[in-house]
Amino acid sequence: MAVIFGSARIDEGGSLHGGRAGDQKQTALPDRKGEVSMQDFYMHKRGWVILRPKDPAHAYKIAKAMEQACNNPNIGYDQNQRLGVITHGTASKVQTECDCSSLVRQCVKEAIGKDPGNFTTANEVSTLLGTKLFDRLPCNNVADVKQGDVLVTKTKGHTGVVVQVTGNPTLRRGSKGGYVKELQTILNYNYGAHLVVDGCYGPLTEIAVISFQKLKGLQADAVVGPKTWAELKREY
Repeated sequence: MAVIFGSARIDEGGSLHGGRAGDQKQTALPDRKGEVSMQDFYMHKRGWVILRPKDPAHAYKIAKAMEQACNNPNIGYDQNQRLGVITHGTASKVQTECDCSSLVRQCVKEAIGKDPGNFTTANEVSTLLGTKLFDRLPCNNVADVKQGDVLVTKTKGHTGVVVQVTGNPTLRRGSKGGYVKELQTILNYNYGAHLVVDGCYGPLTEIAVISFQKLKGLQADAVVGPKTWAELKREY
Protein backbone atom coordinates (compact mmCIF):
# COMPACT_ATOMS: atom_id res chain seq x y z
CA MET A 1 0.00 0.00 0.00
CA ALA A 2 1.31 3.45 -0.95
CA VAL A 3 0.40 6.42 1.23
CA ILE A 4 1.12 10.07 0.43
CA PHE A 5 1.33 12.60 3.27
CA GLY A 6 1.06 16.38 2.84
CA SER A 7 2.33 19.05 5.22
CA ALA A 8 4.08 22.38 5.64
CA ARG A 9 7.68 21.40 6.29
CA ILE A 10 10.37 24.11 6.42
CA ASP A 11 11.33 27.32 4.60
CA GLU A 12 13.70 27.63 1.65
CA GLY A 13 16.66 28.22 3.92
CA GLY A 14 15.95 25.28 6.20
CA SER A 15 14.68 27.64 8.91
CA LEU A 16 11.41 28.05 10.77
CA HIS A 17 11.01 31.71 9.79
CA GLY A 18 12.54 34.57 7.87
CA GLY A 19 12.24 33.37 4.29
CA ARG A 20 10.43 34.95 1.35
CA ALA A 21 6.68 34.57 1.01
CA GLY A 22 5.53 31.75 -1.23
CA ASP A 23 7.12 28.38 -1.92
CA GLN A 24 10.65 29.02 -3.17
CA LYS A 25 11.51 25.30 -3.39
CA GLN A 26 8.68 24.02 -5.57
CA THR A 27 10.05 22.84 -8.92
CA ALA A 28 7.43 20.43 -10.31
CA LEU A 29 3.91 19.10 -9.89
CA PRO A 30 2.87 17.18 -7.92
CA ASP A 31 5.16 18.92 -5.45
CA ARG A 32 7.41 16.53 -3.54
CA LYS A 33 10.24 18.95 -2.67
CA GLY A 34 8.72 22.28 -1.70
CA GLU A 35 8.37 24.14 1.57
CA VAL A 36 4.78 22.89 1.58
CA SER A 37 4.68 19.57 -0.19
CA MET A 38 3.81 15.88 -0.28
CA GLN A 39 6.00 12.92 0.56
CA ASP A 40 5.73 9.21 1.23
CA PHE A 41 4.21 8.35 4.61
CA TYR A 42 6.68 7.81 7.43
CA MET A 43 6.45 7.02 11.11
CA HIS A 44 7.55 10.13 13.01
CA LYS A 45 10.11 9.57 15.76
CA ARG A 46 7.63 11.07 18.26
CA GLY A 47 4.81 8.83 17.07
CA TRP A 48 1.57 9.80 15.36
CA VAL A 49 -1.94 10.25 16.66
CA ILE A 50 -4.67 9.83 14.03
CA LEU A 51 -7.57 12.27 14.04
CA ARG A 52 -10.07 10.73 11.63
CA PRO A 53 -13.06 12.74 10.37
CA LYS A 54 -16.33 11.04 11.25
CA ASP A 55 -17.86 12.20 7.96
CA PRO A 56 -16.15 10.63 4.90
CA ALA A 57 -17.05 13.72 2.88
CA HIS A 58 -15.03 15.83 5.32
CA ALA A 59 -12.09 13.44 5.00
CA TYR A 60 -12.15 13.70 1.23
CA LYS A 61 -12.32 17.50 1.29
CA ILE A 62 -9.51 17.79 3.87
CA ALA A 63 -7.29 15.65 1.65
CA LYS A 64 -8.17 17.71 -1.43
CA ALA A 65 -7.47 20.98 0.39
CA MET A 66 -4.05 19.74 1.54
CA GLU A 67 -3.19 18.54 -1.96
CA GLN A 68 -4.19 21.94 -3.35
CA ALA A 69 -2.01 23.74 -0.80
CA CYS A 70 0.98 21.50 -1.49
CA ASN A 71 0.76 22.16 -5.22
CA ASN A 72 0.19 25.90 -4.83
CA PRO A 73 3.48 27.81 -5.35
CA ASN A 74 2.02 30.82 -3.55
CA ILE A 75 2.04 29.06 -0.16
CA GLY A 76 5.35 28.81 1.68
CA TYR A 77 6.53 28.17 5.24
CA ASP A 78 7.13 30.74 7.97
CA GLN A 79 6.10 30.36 11.61
CA ASN A 80 6.12 34.11 12.13
CA GLN A 81 3.64 34.60 9.26
CA ARG A 82 1.73 31.38 9.85
CA LEU A 83 -1.78 32.85 9.62
CA GLY A 84 -1.42 34.01 6.02
CA VAL A 85 -3.03 30.81 4.77
CA ILE A 86 -6.01 31.41 7.09
CA THR A 87 -6.58 34.75 5.36
CA HIS A 88 -5.98 33.64 1.79
CA GLY A 89 -6.91 29.93 1.76
CA THR A 90 -5.29 26.90 0.14
CA ALA A 91 -6.07 28.31 -3.33
CA SER A 92 -4.29 31.61 -2.52
CA LYS A 93 -3.58 33.83 -5.51
CA VAL A 94 -1.06 35.89 -3.55
CA GLN A 95 2.23 34.80 -2.02
CA THR A 96 1.66 33.96 1.60
CA GLU A 97 2.88 31.69 4.39
CA CYS A 98 1.81 29.02 6.90
CA ASP A 99 3.24 26.50 9.31
CA CYS A 100 2.21 22.88 9.72
CA SER A 101 -0.62 23.45 12.19
CA SER A 102 -2.12 26.55 10.58
CA LEU A 103 -2.24 24.71 7.25
CA VAL A 104 -4.10 21.78 8.81
CA ARG A 105 -6.46 24.28 10.44
CA GLN A 106 -7.22 25.85 7.06
CA CYS A 107 -7.77 22.47 5.40
CA VAL A 108 -10.25 21.53 8.13
CA LYS A 109 -11.90 24.96 7.90
CA GLU A 110 -12.45 24.60 4.15
CA ALA A 111 -13.71 21.03 4.51
CA ILE A 112 -16.23 21.46 7.33
CA GLY A 113 -17.32 25.01 6.52
CA LYS A 114 -16.26 26.59 9.82
CA ASP A 115 -13.04 27.49 11.58
CA PRO A 116 -12.09 25.02 14.36
CA GLY A 117 -10.07 27.79 15.99
CA ASN A 118 -6.38 28.50 16.34
CA PHE A 119 -4.11 25.70 17.54
CA THR A 120 -0.53 24.45 17.48
CA THR A 121 0.64 20.85 17.59
CA ALA A 122 0.63 21.15 21.39
CA ASN A 123 -3.18 21.46 21.61
CA GLU A 124 -4.30 20.29 18.15
CA VAL A 125 -5.73 16.99 19.36
CA SER A 126 -7.95 18.56 22.00
CA THR A 127 -9.04 21.36 19.66
CA LEU A 128 -10.11 19.09 16.81
CA LEU A 129 -11.75 16.57 19.15
CA GLY A 130 -13.65 19.52 20.61
CA THR A 131 -15.41 20.01 17.29
CA LYS A 132 -17.04 16.57 17.78
CA LEU A 133 -16.22 15.85 14.12
CA PHE A 134 -13.14 13.65 14.65
CA ASP A 135 -12.27 10.37 16.31
CA ARG A 136 -8.88 9.75 17.92
CA LEU A 137 -7.14 6.54 16.85
CA PRO A 138 -3.67 5.04 17.39
CA CYS A 139 -1.17 4.84 14.55
CA ASN A 140 1.08 1.81 14.74
CA ASN A 141 2.00 1.49 11.06
CA VAL A 142 1.06 2.58 7.55
CA ALA A 143 -1.89 0.17 7.41
CA ASP A 144 -3.70 2.20 10.08
CA VAL A 145 -4.16 5.38 8.02
CA LYS A 146 -6.81 6.44 5.52
CA GLN A 147 -7.21 9.33 3.12
CA GLY A 148 -8.16 12.53 4.95
CA ASP A 149 -6.70 11.45 8.29
CA VAL A 150 -5.08 14.28 10.21
CA LEU A 151 -1.82 13.11 11.79
CA VAL A 152 -0.25 14.94 14.70
CA THR A 153 2.73 13.90 16.78
CA LYS A 154 2.08 12.55 20.28
CA THR A 155 4.09 15.44 21.69
CA LYS A 156 4.53 18.92 20.21
CA GLY A 157 6.21 18.62 16.84
CA HIS A 158 4.54 18.13 13.47
CA THR A 159 1.19 17.62 11.76
CA GLY A 160 -0.21 17.02 8.29
CA VAL A 161 -2.84 15.16 6.29
CA VAL A 162 -2.95 11.83 4.48
CA VAL A 163 -3.57 13.00 0.92
CA GLN A 164 -3.83 9.70 -0.90
CA VAL A 165 -3.88 5.96 -0.26
CA THR A 166 -3.41 3.57 -3.18
CA GLY A 167 -3.72 -0.18 -3.34
CA ASN A 168 -7.44 -0.30 -2.53
CA PRO A 169 -9.22 -3.67 -2.26
CA THR A 170 -11.66 -4.96 -4.85
CA LEU A 171 -15.26 -4.09 -3.95
CA ARG A 172 -18.51 -5.64 -5.14
CA ARG A 173 -22.10 -5.95 -3.97
CA GLY A 174 -22.08 -7.16 -0.37
CA SER A 175 -18.76 -5.49 0.52
CA LYS A 176 -18.72 -3.42 3.71
CA GLY A 177 -16.41 -1.04 5.50
CA GLY A 178 -14.39 2.11 5.13
CA TYR A 179 -13.41 1.60 1.51
CA VAL A 180 -17.08 1.37 0.55
CA LYS A 181 -17.64 4.67 2.35
CA GLU A 182 -14.78 6.15 0.34
CA LEU A 183 -16.32 4.82 -2.87
CA GLN A 184 -19.72 6.26 -2.00
CA THR A 185 -18.20 9.60 -1.03
CA ILE A 186 -16.30 9.94 -4.32
CA LEU A 187 -19.39 9.01 -6.34
CA ASN A 188 -21.41 11.59 -4.42
CA TYR A 189 -18.83 14.36 -4.40
CA ASN A 190 -17.61 14.13 -7.98
CA TYR A 191 -20.50 12.47 -9.83
CA GLY A 192 -23.69 13.49 -8.00
CA ALA A 193 -24.73 9.97 -7.01
CA HIS A 194 -26.67 11.01 -3.84
CA LEU A 195 -25.83 7.77 -2.03
CA VAL A 196 -26.14 7.25 1.71
CA VAL A 197 -22.54 6.92 2.92
CA ASP A 198 -23.12 3.87 5.10
CA GLY A 199 -20.23 1.60 4.10
CA CYS A 200 -22.55 -1.05 2.67
CA TYR A 201 -22.29 -1.91 -1.02
CA GLY A 202 -25.97 -2.41 -1.79
CA PRO A 203 -28.12 -2.16 -4.92
CA LEU A 204 -28.07 1.66 -5.15
CA THR A 205 -24.28 1.76 -4.89
CA GLU A 206 -24.13 -0.97 -7.53
CA ILE A 207 -26.29 1.07 -9.89
CA ALA A 208 -24.08 4.13 -9.33
CA VAL A 209 -20.91 2.11 -9.99
CA ILE A 210 -22.31 0.65 -13.22
CA SER A 211 -23.32 4.13 -14.38
CA PHE A 212 -19.83 5.41 -13.60
CA GLN A 213 -18.19 2.51 -15.43
CA LYS A 214 -20.34 3.13 -18.51
CA LEU A 215 -19.49 6.83 -18.37
CA LYS A 216 -15.77 6.05 -18.35
CA GLY A 217 -15.92 3.28 -20.96
CA LEU A 218 -15.07 0.53 -18.49
CA GLN A 219 -16.53 -2.95 -18.26
CA ALA A 220 -19.88 -2.35 -16.53
CA ASP A 221 -19.67 -5.27 -14.11
CA ALA A 222 -20.20 -3.35 -10.82
CA VAL A 223 -16.84 -4.67 -9.58
CA VAL A 224 -14.61 -1.89 -8.24
CA GLY A 225 -11.19 -3.20 -9.13
CA PRO A 226 -7.90 -1.46 -10.04
CA LYS A 227 -9.15 0.11 -13.30
CA THR A 228 -12.33 1.48 -11.71
CA TRP A 229 -10.43 2.80 -8.68
CA ALA A 230 -7.95 4.48 -11.01
CA GLU A 231 -10.71 6.30 -12.84
CA LEU A 232 -12.50 7.21 -9.62
CA LYS A 233 -9.32 8.77 -8.24
CA ARG A 234 -8.13 10.38 -11.45
CA GLU A 235 -9.35 13.78 -10.15
CA TYR A 236 -7.41 13.50 -6.91
